[in-house]
Amino acid sequence: MNKYVIYITASVICILIPVIGLLYGLWDIHQPKTGPVGDGKPNYPTIPQLIPIVSCFILGAVNLPFAIMRYKQNKKTKEGR
Repeated sequence: MNKYVIYITASVICILIPVIGLLYGLWDIHQPKTGPVGDGKPNYPTIPQLIPIVSCFILGAVNLPFAIMRYKQNKKTKEGR
């Protein structure tokens, strides 16, 4: 496996992990928590909690097209040799 495939895989992972984590977090927020766990009110994420999730998603979304372009360029140069 060459470095371009790893680059594409890392970009896809940077897109999927925050989406899955955010969906799980939103699902968990709406589960009733009463008694010693909580008072029943949803605990929504704050801006500082969302910054890493959003930045990782943006990083993956911006890098994916570049990774695909570099992979295609590498493929063309190998065919031309």
